[in-house]
Amino acid sequence: MMIEMVKRSVGHALTVALFLGLSWGGADAQETEDGAEDIQNVLLTFHLIEADGYTGQDPAISDIVAELRKLLNFEGYRLLSESVFNVGLALQQVQRSQSLGGSGSQRIVPGDSVDMEIRVSVTAARGSETARATVTLRDLRRSGSINQVRDLLQATVNMRDGQRVVLGSARRSPGEPVLILIVTARMDPDLSSERAPVSCESARELRDRTLRLTGDSEFAASVYQKVLEKQCQEDR
Repeated sequence: MMIEMVKRSVGHALTVALFLGLSWGGADAQETEDGAEDIQNVLLTFHLIEADGYTGQDPAISDIVAELRKLLNFEGYRLLSESVFNVGLALQQVQRSQSLGGSGSQRIVPGDSVDMEIRVSVTAARGSETARATVTLRDLRRSGSINQVRDLLQATVNMRDGQRVVLGSARRSPGEPVLILIVTARMDPDLSSERAPVSCESARELRDRTLRLTGDSEFAASVYQKVLEKQCQEDR
């Protein structure tokens, strides 16, 4: 297990790299002069997990919990929300060089709690196999008519396709449980041919579980349907 520290400005940030045995088809990518392909889109899946307030076992995140227990001493962990969104990367001129960049944000509702927001800024060098993401988790509490928006944690990390990263942990207030934010990145093109393929059945189960957790969002449905169609064709 590789553990490294990531740049942070709010909260605690540990990076834990977990490599997944999944294949992901990407869109056609542009090529640089030397033939290397650019990353066109970064699909991010965020898991917001509660610790220090739950003593049971949550089977939905059993694989994640197994790794968290190697680092943290909380009694239990449970999944509060799972959200999926895509960040498209476009060419940007930075001084004399070109790079790729994009950003996005999404509101999440962890259980029956108050809305939160995830903000993401992603950059990548042309022809690179990695992307650099800055992720901010924001608390959107309101007090009467006044918004009390504040950043709970912020982390900057380099990610490869199929890599899962623990971005950090924070409490919304001193008396509340610890929140842990985890992200998994999917990039196109698929730069690794060594990962084991996902079966049609596994892809269908993943789609159904994710849609239940994301409230059957239109974007998530379209993304997972494309993956499902591609994988089921390969299984025939």
